[in-house]
Amino acid sequence: MKLDARKDYYNVLGVSPDATEEEIKQAYRALARRYHPDSRAESVPTTLFHEVQAAYAVLGDKELRRAYDLQRAELGLGRTAAISWKFYQSRTHLSSIYPDQLLYLMCEIRPAAVAGKRLPLNLCLVIDHSTSMQGARLENVKRAACQIIEELGQEDALAIVAFSDRAEVVFPSTQGANLAQARAKITSLLPSGGTEILQGLQLGFAEIEKRHGSNMVSHLILLTDGQTYGDDEECVAFARMAGERNVGITSLGIGEDWNDVLLDRVAAQSGGVVAYISSPEQVQSLLRRRVLELGKAVAQRVKLEFKCVEGVLIESLYRALPSMERLPISSDPVELGSLNVDEPIVVVAEVGVSTMPPGEHRLMRLELTADVMEKEQRRERLRGEVSCTFLPEPPEEPAPRELLQVLSKVTIYRIQEQAWEALERGSVRDATSKLEMLATRLLDMGETGLARAAMLEAGRISRGEPPSPKGRKELKYGTRGLITSIWRKQDD
Repeated sequence: MKLDARKDYYNVLGVSPDATEEEIKQAYRALARRYHPDSRAESVPTTLFHEVQAAYAVLGDKELRRAYDLQRAELGLGRTAAISWKFYQSRTHLSSIYPDQLLYLMCEIRPAAVAGKRLPLNLCLVIDHSTSMQGARLENVKRAACQIIEELGQEDALAIVAFSDRAEVVFPSTQGANLAQARAKITSLLPSGGTEILQGLQLGFAEIEKRHGSNMVSHLILLTDGQTYGDDEECVAFARMAGERNVGITSLGIGEDWNDVLLDRVAAQSGGVVAYISSPEQVQSLLRRRVLELGKAVAQRVKLEFKCVEGVLIESLYRALPSMERLPISSDPVELGSLNVDEPIVVVAEVGVSTMPPGEHRLMRLELTADVMEKEQRRERLRGEVSCTFLPEPPEEPAPRELLQVLSKVTIYRIQEQAWEALERGSVRDATSKLEMLATRLLDMGETGLARAAMLEAGRISRGEPPSPKGRKELKYGTRGLITSIWRKQDD
């Protein structure tokens, strides 16, 4: 018997997925009597009786029911699944005449149910206290760290590591930290030395390891204002190892001189995020927000794999939420980071499709895996397919509104990427044109501050001056954040 896992047979019989064999049998008998052609009311369609028969044929058979439940879980439709997903296609019909066509695919990944009590946090703050951090930067970092200590619960663990050209444990990993002792250690930090990030990350990881396990959310939070010296690739390799161990790394870059390319790579390898702190006063709010987000984690190491058929190619790939980022299409599966209880993961793919004969064709299979954060961590796996019908003259069909909203923000982010790529190629005219286009789009959206920053950078480049570090970071991380407000409004 062919199963149709998208049909909710439990709902047809009016029972829960946990129903016993006897409960299913009783529900079937009652509905069969009600809808049988010999006893039903004239207004009741015969299709209801056939639906009840089909539902019982599956749920009344132990082996078929087990296979049905498994398929439902893989599709994210099972009621016991912790994660659900939904696909949006720009078109469901393509031409069988044109040799090459573009299709946009959006995958929205959400928790399937409201999470219960959050898991304890296992955090380490890795604080840069090099000479460049002196003054307001280091003082605000100290205040932010003290604020976090006061807000953590008794089951949460916190360690603090400080680094410059060497690293030291300022406060060892402790659950239910002694507030007075921790504050005293933090306030004693003084600026000195250079910046070597790897040492800080390694020592912080050693503190995390003391309590690391599947029953805690483990994360390193790096706060820095400078560029590391000579250990960039080692930092990336370390982040890859940390990610494999389910330890994420979030980087909060303060000011304009830190290496955003490196810290983006570190975050991508470990499932963390990067935030730009333009003024020291922002440190407290951004650090607090990130810790709150970590406390809402439903799943870690969320990964998505695309298995395309011949003639179908992923040409570009972006994660739009929880933070905008271009994803490597050479990586399979692709690391998406953590899934939080109140914010989805949204991925957008630009797909090139070669011509196919008339009829319905499968374009790709997708497989999602995630480590679900429950009392005991477990691996969840979802599978899905994307298909299109090929016609000589496909009908006009509007793209889903949800997809268009996300694509508009991805396009904005891509324009600023293209501007800097053009500049690296030496094409000043193209870079200037892209930044002017970006400014126009941002003005149309009402983002006057970002539009002004784009025009300022366009002016600098057109005069033969290099772009300012502040302007590049403001545009990069500002355009990354555009999608968040739109999605939250949509959820409201």
